[in-house]
Amino acid sequence: MAKITFNLEEITEIVISNKLLPTEIIRVRVKGEKVHFIIRTNSFILPYIPASLRFLSFSDNNAIFELTIISGHLSKAKNWLNEALKLRIPSYMKLEYPQLSVDIDKLLKDKNITGFRVKDILLEGGEFTICTCNN
Repeated sequence: MAKITFNLEEITEIVISNKLLPTEIIRVRVKGEKVHFIIRTNSFILPYIPASLRFLSFSDNNAIFELTIISGHLSKAKNWLNEALKLRIPSYMKLEYPQLSVDIDKLLKDKNITGFRVKDILLEGGEFTICTCNN
């Protein structure tokens, strides 16, 4: 078993550097225990939606996050997200607003990462600890 610890800024930079974010996600920044970003919709009526993401838990191989839309047009933004993201969301993610879950096994398989399994993910004091074990 191994433990890898990152602070939120480090793990966000790793995700950005490895181009793991959809191209619709722009202006990513970390503030406290939340990652803030803008969703570019390419829609005339609602071209940009400010949002944030907060890690909640790890259960049954799913990393669970809370997605918050920061907009006065919440209902329009929520409806747009439900329709647009159904088409664009990777197979290892599932959005049931306000929860976003990431199936870690499917993510690793999709990215051709083998040789270990994620056993647990913890967030304490602004630091992510990823615990792994052999397959």
